[in-house]
Amino acid sequence: MNLKYKLFVALSALGTIFWGCDSLIFDDLSECPQGVYVNFYSMTPCATDSTFIGQVSDLHLFAFNDKDVLVSVTQQKNVSLDRNYEMLVPVTNGYYTFIGWAGVNDRFTTASFTEGVTTKKEVMLTLNAQNNQAVALGTTKVWQGVSPVVFLQDPAVVGSEYKRTAINLLEVTNRVNIEIELHESVLNDTDPKDFEVKIVSANGTVNIDGSMPLNSGVLTYPATVTYTDNSVKAAYTLMDLKTGYGNLITVTNTKNNEVVWQSDLIGSILLKNPNVNLECKNDFEVKFVIKDKCLDCGTYVCWEILVDNWQVHSYSVDL
Repeated sequence: MNLKYKLFVALSALGTIFWGCDSLIFDDLSECPQGVYVNFYSMTPCATDSTFIGQVSDLHLFAFNDKDVLVSVTQQKNVSLDRNYEMLVPVTNGYYTFIGWAGVNDRFTTASFTEGVTTKKEVMLTLNAQNNQAVALGTTKVWQGVSPVVFLQDPAVVGSEYKRTAINLLEVTNRVNIEIELHESVLNDTDPKDFEVKIVSANGTVNIDGSMPLNSGVLTYPATVTYTDNSVKAAYTLMDLKTGYGNLITVTNTKNNEVVWQSDLIGSILLKNPNVNLECKNDFEVKFVIKDKCLDCGTYVCWEILVDNWQVHSYSVDL
């Protein structure tokens, strides 16, 4: 063989390797592989640039067709969601959306997912609980997000086709640190250990698309409690904070079993601060200042409530 012929054979072999189903030498392209590469970032509506989550214990990636029916689901453990990480989902010929969940760990029970049956509106996870007492989430952080719609053409017409998309993963866990501070005027008559705070919510079950069913049971969340000379502090990690799910906070004087304050955590506390946007913020500092209702009467009231150092309530004027 002369040099030109040898070169032609070599180039033809390379073309078969690199072009595969896209090569014009194939008559039937219907079985050509296709797919979508998915990568992940995080950017709230208030942010000016995206960030990357980094190491997560678990990653679920769902692919749904144009009828919102599950086509595939992939789970990976101990993944670093950095700028360069991407996952290939082998799908073909149609419209697809992709839903990602990151950080789901053994504090949750995940549902069963059946390709061709499961829809976006079915349960993704349920926070573990016993006797309506939720398991402590501790430092657990969970993220969820949805991609734009991706369209792949018929492989019989175009052959192999690979596209790329991205999922904006937003955190669906929250940290709420509560401080009950005793004003100096009542410290001689009471003790920080006489007061406790309780948070309950029906937000322990979440669907694949991030919505929450309305018929879930109300859970009591545990807290990490510490004391100082004049205050009790309770650190909570909660699931997604959305109105309408019985998000109730109660401050009680256990010495006489008196409810000092009880209200909706979101509408009556957090959102009273005009700077709070639940779509952009996941960490909150809430302070209750306790005083006597009247001089030496022994009846305690929340004299002042602050959210992130912004006064949202005072005893004389309800803001």
